[in-house]
Amino acid sequence: MRDLYEDLPARNRTAVTYALLGCAFLGMLDGTVVGTALPRIVEQVGGTGSWYVWLVTAYLLTSSVSVPIYGRFSDLYGRRRLLLSGVAIFLIGSLACGMAGSMALMIVSRAFQGLGAGALLTLGMALIRDLHPPSRAEGMIRMQTLMASMMIVGLVGGPLLGGLLADHAGWRWAFLINLPLGAVAAAVIAVALPERRDPDAAPGRLDAAGIALLAAGLSLVLIGLSIKGNTGRGWSDPAVLGTLIAGLALLVTLVPVERRAATPVLLPHLLRRRTYAALLAGGFFFQLAALPVGVFLPLYFQHVRGQSATASGLFLLPLLAGMVVGNRGTAVLILRMGHTKPPLLAGAGLITVGTVAFIALGPDTPLLVTGAFLLIIGLGAGPAMGGITIASQNSVPRADMGTATAGSALTKQLGGSVGLACAQWLLAGHGGRITAAGVGSTVAWIGGVAGLLALGSILLMRDVPVARPATATPAPATRP
Repeated sequence: MRDLYEDLPARNRTAVTYALLGCAFLGMLDGTVVGTALPRIVEQVGGTGSWYVWLVTAYLLTSSVSVPIYGRFSDLYGRRRLLLSGVAIFLIGSLACGMAGSMALMIVSRAFQGLGAGALLTLGMALIRDLHPPSRAEGMIRMQTLMASMMIVGLVGGPLLGGLLADHAGWRWAFLINLPLGAVAAAVIAVALPERRDPDAAPGRLDAAGIALLAAGLSLVLIGLSIKGNTGRGWSDPAVLGTLIAGLALLVTLVPVERRAATPVLLPHLLRRRTYAALLAGGFFFQLAALPVGVFLPLYFQHVRGQSATASGLFLLPLLAGMVVGNRGTAVLILRMGHTKPPLLAGAGLITVGTVAFIALGPDTPLLVTGAFLLIIGLGAGPAMGGITIASQNSVPRADMGTATAGSALTKQLGGSVGLACAQWLLAGHGGRITAAGVGSTVAWIGGVAGLLALGSILLMRDVPVARPATATPAPATRP
């Protein structure tokens, strides 16, 4: 059967690719650009500290819970319509946030916006993989570089943009700026990208019970982690422990429900694949190891070294540079070798060494030394940014690629939430004060343990071969 994406004209492919990157960028940017505007929102719209927490948590919940649902439905019904629907929901939510006059309406609008955001990154990345498979080596390497740069701009530039908009244009523009950008991206996708659905996919009755259990279970787990991270309560606190246990119990109940479902929202046979399950665990631990570095090192530079917020961001440039180089290098190595396991093992080793080195962090540690440690961590985190996704997508049948991509994105997001909660718990053991010893030991323990677990997860996987691009020398006729 003719592949509509393989035959897509080069001009359309380029335009759609940038539109998809724009969608993914909006989903990522909106999680960071609003952060620095939140104090101004609470000040002008009204609300207490608890409202502030729920303004953050509402978006996290809906954007996370919707990821596996979008991924599974995209395999069954096609990705283009679902992505355009997600963009529409996201833009309506953005407009509602920008026009909200009360905190209650703001939180509801933020949750609605998150429902659309779950599609932007997940389906955007899946469609980019459809348009740039490993057989298109040059395009795939360029996409890995662009995606890494996009992630870094979103993480670093988002807070800066949010502050600028809140100070000079008004906090509402932190939401309204999404409208023209999202509309242009959606128009390009609607015009230039044809709809494609796997002919072997056979949608059945909607798995309502599975969707409900998945949504409720993930929501309770994320609420528990959010309460732990944002309030500083202990793990044994009823609000934290109760929601975590309830959420995990619902997710355990989900397993037999999905086994009996005619068209399950999750695919049990994917989790029974040792390699895919190991990659999910690896992505979880990679993110758990890396996130505390980006969150707590700026606090160290500001509170211990007396640097400005701008300077503390600049001191993270070695980490960001390492991520870009590591991500691009991973794509090049995978395509050159045709194997995914060696770069992932190297990444897990580097992130373990780089984070453990921070045990020696002191108030007068030379900036060149901290920069070297950050560069090593970035080089180690780089393979996880794209390599885990490449391996996950190639470890499952093509018909399940959207579900596999969503699973990879979700586990990384959960790993970040767990890492942040654990790091805040460890730091609280130092009296809640930001000290060199507290930050250094927190980064070292979280990163070291999670890095070793990531290394063990990758060791458990079977190597995932990736088709190497065709060369001028033809392969032997007898090769399978």
